[in-house]
Amino acid sequence: MRSLDFRARCRVRSALARTLVALPVLVALAAPGPAGARSEPDLVDFVLTWLRGGWRSPLLCTFEGQPIQGVRRVLITPGPPQSERRVARIAFTPLVAGEAERCRSPLGGEAPNLVGSVLVTYTPQRHRSDTPKRDFEALRRAGRFDLEVVSGRLRMGAAQHAPADLPEVDFAGGRAEVGEIPRHSDTARMLTDFGSLRRLWLALEAPDGTRVELPLVLFEER
Repeated sequence: MRSLDFRARCRVRSALARTLVALPVLVALAAPGPAGARSEPDLVDFVLTWLRGGWRSPLLCTFEGQPIQGVRRVLITPGPPQSERRVARIAFTPLVAGEAERCRSPLGGEAPNLVGSVLVTYTPQRHRSDTPKRDFEALRRAGRFDLEVVSGRLRMGAAQHAPADLPEVDFAGGRAEVGEIPRHSDTARMLTDFGSLRRLWLALEAPDGTRVELPLVLFEER
């Protein structure tokens, strides 16, 4: 199969033609939560809810010398309810590109296969805020949120290798950076084929220095 999710390429064009109606963050926050949950969302809730969604990250893989565009699937959902801390799960779907000679990010550099998931959380600088929504909007406009990786391992390596054969990297205790991609930036211009869909920049860094950076485009609200 000449696809990374290259099966998704056929759906990408139709998805881009549809108008996605973004649900406000408050809608997700208003959904029923586990027993004993706070009645009012705080800054942590706003940040973790803002991250949720079915995201895609563009790739360019070479098959028999021919570059073919595809996307990597990244799903961000609420973490397990039994977790001691409020967390979001960032899960990476394996690439289907076993026959590819190489895969690269459209921004340059190799694009490794990523398999597995990590749990991340956000720790506010102020323990408590009476204006969490306003604080969230101010931080979002500032450009970046710094999060902690609570747990999780990712298998990482060349796309042509089987996921089970890839070395595993422990990201627990590492960090994540996430922010909106500025509309007129070089990165935004590289994503013009995705129209006006919401875009984020995600970086994960393990304690050993292993780092992954991905541009993300929102395809599905969660």
